[in-house]
Amino acid sequence: MTSKKLTPENFLERDERMDCWSVYGIGAYSHPNEEWVRLVLEVSLSDELPDEILEMFDRARATMVYGCFYYPLFTNGMEEIYRIKEAALKEACREGNASRATIGKGYKSLIDWAHSQGFIADDDLVRWHAGRSLRNAVSHKDKAMLLGPNDALRTLDISKELIEKLFCAVRGKRQPTDASV
Repeated sequence: MTSKKLTPENFLERDERMDCWSVYGIGAYSHPNEEWVRLVLEVSLSDELPDEILEMFDRARATMVYGCFYYPLFTNGMEEIYRIKEAALKEACREGNASRATIGKGYKSLIDWAHSQGFIADDDLVRWHAGRSLRNAVSHKDKAMLLGPNDALRTLDISKELIEKLFCAVRGKRQPTDASV
């Protein structure tokens, strides 16, 4: 199936690539647009998180919502979520008293610092590094990638979980001082 060519006449018509997707997998059944919109919008971050992170997350979700009309927007929204996780990590590290020097280091160093402070659990460390690898892949890509709505929903769910756990850990612990710099 080829990409939908957007026109002023068809921009609000369902992208036919949606017709084979379901949260139950690929098959004959597909959810109507309203159901996909509901599924995407019900994944939201806690209002207690920083406003900038909430705003970025909402923009990425909105992009995914419009994937019903232009399928590649699911991928664009996911790519943005990968970058939002880095922004959330930086903000959480600031709240966790990381030094400016630590905040200025790369994504890998921030993940490792947050883990060393107990803000990222051992079980989640590999997930954060996997997210970093995905962020790198989409930010420095050399070919097009097209992922579907189920991938978008899974990315939203995982990212919501990791971001919220991170901020809960930072805010729930005695704030360590960054002595590593």
